[in-house]
Amino acid sequence: MSIYEDLMNIIDKEIEESSRITTLLQLGASSIIERIKKLKPQFEEFKKIKRYSIEHLDELVKQATEMLEAVDCNVYYAKTAEDALTYILDVVGEEKMVVKSKSNTAKEIGLPDKFEEKGIEIIETDLGDRIVQLMKARPSHPMGPGVHLMPVDIAAAFSKQYNKDVEPTAEAIIEIARIGIREKILKANVGITGANVIVAEEGMIGLIENEGNISLITRLPEKHICIAGIDKIVPTWKDAVEVCKVAENTISLRGAYISFIRGPSRTGDIQGREVLGMHGAKEVHVVLVDQYRTEALKESFKELLYCINCGACFLSCLICNYIGLGTFGSKIARGPIGIVKTAFIKGIEEAVKAGLYVCAQCKQCTETCPSGINIYDLNQKVREKAVQQGFIMPEHEEIIKNIKEKDNPFGKKLEDKMKWRKNKK
Repeated sequence: MSIYEDLMNIIDKEIEESSRITTLLQLGASSIIERIKKLKPQFEEFKKIKRYSIEHLDELVKQATEMLEAVDCNVYYAKTAEDALTYILDVVGEEKMVVKSKSNTAKEIGLPDKFEEKGIEIIETDLGDRIVQLMKARPSHPMGPGVHLMPVDIAAAFSKQYNKDVEPTAEAIIEIARIGIREKILKANVGITGANVIVAEEGMIGLIENEGNISLITRLPEKHICIAGIDKIVPTWKDAVEVCKVAENTISLRGAYISFIRGPSRTGDIQGREVLGMHGAKEVHVVLVDQYRTEALKESFKELLYCINCGACFLSCLICNYIGLGTFGSKIARGPIGIVKTAFIKGIEEAVKAGLYVCAQCKQCTETCPSGINIYDLNQKVREKAVQQGFIMPEHEEIIKNIKEKDNPFGKKLEDKMKWRKNKK
């Protein structure tokens, strides 16, 4: 069976099974998309910051590394996912359990699979991720991975996990989840996060959250490992605040916490001698991941690095909303921008399997993107690469053949077409 037949089978299955998911996405999508469109004029300064940062990426990586190290962070530049994982596993050492917040970059480098392979338990501290983890369910929206799951099923999963009856209400589920997650956080020696922004000038990590879990896992465990793409680096504190403001408005984190971390916790209260590790982390490790980013710049895909992982393109996508979740994206990333990322990280064939040719070419993703990324254009460029490598859908090959041999895409003989026109008259 070809990859195209596999994909069509997945689509057929998705259409049957995904009605609940797509309905929930549609209900929430319209209001979020409208808000983003109204806010887009305010995003111009943000776009300037991202453009400048990407154009000066090499010098910003160097500056960020120097300044982070100046405040006692351990900085590691990972050219590949394998490099990043090797370093992270070395920092984790003999630990058999870590606590983790939502991180697209951790997913990108394959950290969950690698930790499972090594026998290291990851406790997801974001509630949505924890729900999906316990239920072994497929995530839906990038920022709300469990919104499609029913309370009765979630309660059953938590009841089984904690051997205690949990009522199928949001309040009861949250209560048991809070207690269970906090117990794990208090036992953990390693906390892993992503980063919404890295400030080169100050040597700081910027993080946005709405649940409070990131504040706990960056302070209570002895080691904090921050995994961030090099595209998260911006020049100044002011730029970082602008990025956080746009991210917060875009992903709708009402009542969010915004934290800036500048090295390990420390105190100088004993005769003025500075000692690392008071109430917060004793070690902060910043893993700056390149992976596909330098290559994307070289191949005229620099807009890909403007992405802030807000999920707006996912919400506005006709395919994601009407066909389902398993047809347009990979484990690396979902939705329209996810297809392009998959092509760079996993290769063109994986992008084809993830639904490269499923795109309806409606350009809604481009219209909605707060970063101003022409996702449609990037998708077209990936399709060009796919064709050059021989990944052409059978139907497309048939159309090309018909045009070459019979001067029309339908495979009809020219004389038959002329007869049809004569009969119409």
